[in-house]
Amino acid sequence: MSSIQTLKKDMVILEKTEFTLLRNESEKLAFEVEKLKTQLKDEIQKVSNNVTLDMNLERSRSKEATASVVQQIDLSNQMIKTEVANMKAMLEASKTDTLKYFAATLLGCLTLSLGAFRLFKS
Repeated sequence: MSSIQTLKKDMVILEKTEFTLLRNESEKLAFEVEKLKTQLKDEIQKVSNNVTLDMNLERSRSKEATASVVQQIDLSNQMIKTEVANMKAMLEASKTDTLKYFAATLLGCLTLSLGAFRLFKS
């Protein structure tokens, strides 16, 4: 009987020891899982911050490119307006010159006609 009791005591001690070992191992694993969760959260936060930064940089580059294109378009529009104004001025000058030459030619023809009329009348 004594050997059975000793065996029972040994089994109880062995079970307690195994339980303690299992509990310690479980606590270690739980601690490691928490540590991995924390690392994963940190990595996710870093990636999220990097993506946000990249998006903001790309948005800024896009705005700068758009502003540059708008500035070039405005410059082109201004150059076109200047050229159109110059062409209008040249056209008006050309019209004025044409009218001057037409009036001079008409006056010259009228003078010659009056001279010829006087010549034939007398």
